[in-house]
Amino acid sequence: MKQLNDFELVNLFKSGSNEAFEEIVIRYQADVYSFLLSITKNPETSNDIFQDVFVRVFKKLKMYNEQNKLKQWLFTLARNITMDHYRKNKKNLISLEAQNDDELSIIDCLAEQEPSPMETVISNDTTETVQKALLSLSSEERELIHLKDTLTFKEISQMQNKPIGTLLSKFNRALNKLKKNLYITQQEVLP
Repeated sequence: MKQLNDFELVNLFKSGSNEAFEEIVIRYQADVYSFLLSITKNPETSNDIFQDVFVRVFKKLKMYNEQNKLKQWLFTLARNITMDHYRKNKKNLISLEAQNDDELSIIDCLAEQEPSPMETVISNDTTETVQKALLSLSSEERELIHLKDTLTFKEISQMQNKPIGTLLSKFNRALNKLKKNLYITQQEVLP
């Protein structure tokens, strides 16, 4: 099934194949979870929302009829469910700037093997440096950078209903700001 494209998998699912749905989950679970974690900064919340996303996908996939936009649809659904989650749980909403640096990063959550002590030190320093630099960006800039990891500008444009030129400009500014902040943060860390 791995050689089938998204459209073929959706059609197989519509004809009753649960294996096709499992392949869709396998294909997109890491990207969706990383995106959720980039928004929530909380693995437990991300897991809850992740499950909600794929339960909703399972329920609505039979009505889905776009040919080449499954990935975009999944990210839109994930974003909307996350926003709904925070609207319902306003008391649990913590600004991204107020989050602790000791929370798990995407790198930590996706690591498959136990690193050596030296790798841990280097990884922690790198992760801390990147997290500090990312926190200097606005939440909109961080979201755009994380979305661009897995989606095209055209897909993001359709998802957010914004012109591609605007997104390109914002992305470029966010990247330049991130590079500058990484440089500054790195200079602070060096002896």
